This record gives sequence, structure tokens and C-alpha cells, in this order.
Amino acid sequence: MVDLGTKPETKIKLETPVIHLSKSEIIKKGIELKAPLHLTWSCYQNEDEACGVCDSCAFRLRGFQQAGIEGPIQYTLKASYL
Repeated sequence: MVDLGTKPETKIKLETPVIHLSKSEIIKKGIELKAPLHLTWSCYQNEDEACGVCDSCAFRLRGFQQAGIEGPIQYTLKASYL
């Protein structure tokens, strides 16, 4: 689609280095690289405090749990099935 939507002389390469990693592997890599994970956001519901129950929050919480790392942000609620 990039080729169809740009001029022929435009050379764009899409790279997705973490696409084949699990959420917990991405979190571990973030820790290893000293990424500011406390600044990352996944919530679909809220903008001021993550809800903790939407699919995105649950996926993020599960990733931190599986990585054995405490999540760095506050949640309104935490999904009960975690």
C-alpha cells in the first residue's frame, strides 16, 4: 500500500522489530533497554488513569505479570481474572 500511495521515487521501509515477540518479551526488552515504560499507555477507556479492565489493559497487565514485573502505572481497577 505504501508503494501505491506514494511517488515512485519515494522509498519507505516499514520495520516491526517486536512483531513476533509476546507482550512479556516486549516488556522484558523494554526493561533491558531502560525504556520509560511508566510513560506508555494502552487503555481504550480512559485518558487520565488506565481502567485496568478493557482488553488492552488486561493484555498489558497479563504481560507484566508473565514477565514477573510490577506494572509501572496506576489502574482504576485490575481485571479480576489476572
